[in-house]
Amino acid sequence: MKREQAAFDVPDMKCSGCVERVQSVLSRLDGVQSAAADLEAKTATVRYDADRTSPEALLETIEEVGYSPTRA
Repeated sequence: MKREQAAFDVPDMKCSGCVERVQSVLSRLDGVQSAAADLEAKTATVRYDADRTSPEALLETIEEVGYSPTRA
């Protein structure tokens, strides 16, 4: 297992529901160990197994639920 961490700016998170949605969709991905979103900072931080997923896949997953993330 190759543990990595990726951080994303998610400027269009507007409420606690957005935070829950981002955390939930990321947490369901294969290889994700933890996902935390911060509404005030408008960021998401993910710990993951680099053998099973990638920062690009994480970014695409956030985009698929309607947000516009960028790598932090």
